[in-house]
Amino acid sequence: MSRVDVKHLSLLVVGLALGGTGCDEMSAPLVTYDPPATPPAIQEVSTSSVSVGPGEVLRLGVSATVSRGELSYAWTTTAGTVGTLVGGTGGTEALWTSPSCLPAGATPTVTVTVTGAAGLSTSHSFPVTWTGPTCTRPPCLFSLEDRRLALAADCTTDTTLLIPDGYTFDGAGHTVTVVDPPGEAFKGAVIRNRGAMARVRGVTVTASGLRDLCFLGAQGLRGILLEGASGEVVDSEVNGLLKGTESGCQDGIGIEVSNDDASRGPFRVDVLRNRVSAYLKTGIIATGAVEVTIADNTVEGGGPVSSVARNGILVRDGAKARVTGNRVSGNAYTGASAASGSGVLVKVDPGQPLVSGLVVEGNTLTDNDIGIYLFQDAGDPPAPSARARIANNVLQNGGVSHPSYQGAIVDYYATGSVITSNQISGAGYDPVTAPDRTFAVAVYTFHPASKLTFLTSAYDVPTGTCSGKVTVQSQDKDGNLVPSEGTFTLAASGAAAPGVTFHTDPGCTSSAITGVDLSKPEAEAVFYFKSSQPGAATVAVSGGSLTTASQEQIIR
Repeated sequence: MSRVDVKHLSLLVVGLALGGTGCDEMSAPLVTYDPPATPPAIQEVSTSSVSVGPGEVLRLGVSATVSRGELSYAWTTTAGTVGTLVGGTGGTEALWTSPSCLPAGATPTVTVTVTGAAGLSTSHSFPVTWTGPTCTRPPCLFSLEDRRLALAADCTTDTTLLIPDGYTFDGAGHTVTVVDPPGEAFKGAVIRNRGAMARVRGVTVTASGLRDLCFLGAQGLRGILLEGASGEVVDSEVNGLLKGTESGCQDGIGIEVSNDDASRGPFRVDVLRNRVSAYLKTGIIATGAVEVTIADNTVEGGGPVSSVARNGILVRDGAKARVTGNRVSGNAYTGASAASGSGVLVKVDPGQPLVSGLVVEGNTLTDNDIGIYLFQDAGDPPAPSARARIANNVLQNGGVSHPSYQGAIVDYYATGSVITSNQISGAGYDPVTAPDRTFAVAVYTFHPASKLTFLTSAYDVPTGTCSGKVTVQSQDKDGNLVPSEGTFTLAASGAAAPGVTFHTDPGCTSSAITGVDLSKPEAEAVFYFKSSQPGAATVAVSGGSLTTASQEQIIR
């Protein structure tokens, strides 16, 4: 075949091929080449630090590229807790929280694995230099999400568990048991803050087999501690924080909120709905330059013991506190010293600032040597800042167990506090049970009664309608209650006075009364009034040499 024939044959074959596809030579399909998939390539990595101690947070970052498709990131760690912070196609960041201790020789390593759409992966590890303590048992395990460290299971620790600044320690219903380190004694708090903000919730703290060795200050045993921090301790339990069954140590505190530097803060903390029981010395403490709400907690001292004088709730040395709606019981001492156990104790050491703005209201206090004990020297006359409100508490003690002194409410230094409308019952607080040993209310003022004072505000009531409760009290010149014998007369003056009657019940259905008794331990009396005609009525209580109390009421 000639060259011309070969050329013609080739053109014929090409023409047939193009005709079969319906395409001409100019629109023939391009042949493309699909290269094989490649693993992602890490471009940059970052870390906020290369060394850490306990309770610290590292911010770790990585960016990567891949030939095609999207990337996914997975973080793992050999110690501590890691959680993804943000993620995207080109990069991601994670937060890593350090553990409270590590076994000897252990090096925490955080690893990120980057995976492409084709399933190929690349990893990068961030080694961390550990500067914290060594532990002899596995660290407690947590999960991390949205600045919340959640305990993953019950655990045992011989070192303090630290809460990173701004984080929540969520027990998630689990228990932390503290034990002594090998050959040593546990010191400090089981759970505590690291920075200026921390929250604790949903955890149970207990102890097992602690040595009966006593420590004070920073080394003292505490279950949960917020020191120099705002935040909260809520819905948690501290139970059995003991050193043997007969220890006389002055530590062993369930929950403590403290700040010894008044130049910092203010630090505000809520201690709410917790249960503290079987503690060594004190259930809940607020001390120093802090503002604390202690509400709706159950604090159980466990009953009379001879080894240590327990206190349910202690407010001391400059703290401001609202103590409301708590149930405190069983803080009773039978030992040889003059100490006593208190349901709520207010105490100021020499040279320390006074407790101010204190409210103790609506609590139920049962079988404590002293139900509410104000023990701060506010001077004479007392500093106005020390004036507390002690109102509407229920105090009960069924028997006498303390060798020398029991009382429902005691104001040892006569601080001028308002003590009113408390319900006191039981032989243990009845002055008749053991004279000079059992008391209902004892305010140790050196001044006689000099005035009558209304403790309730004036009313504006419709004609013929019974008023709310009116409380009048006999007081000394500084506002301390002082029981007063004699007759104290009720009277009304003004336009509505002819129609005013006084009664003992909130419906004003009792027979009308003309006087009140102020000789009882709280030196107060309660009455109600109504008027059959409108106008102003000045209600007055008078008697003896005491300054008359008067208050203008409005009847519409």
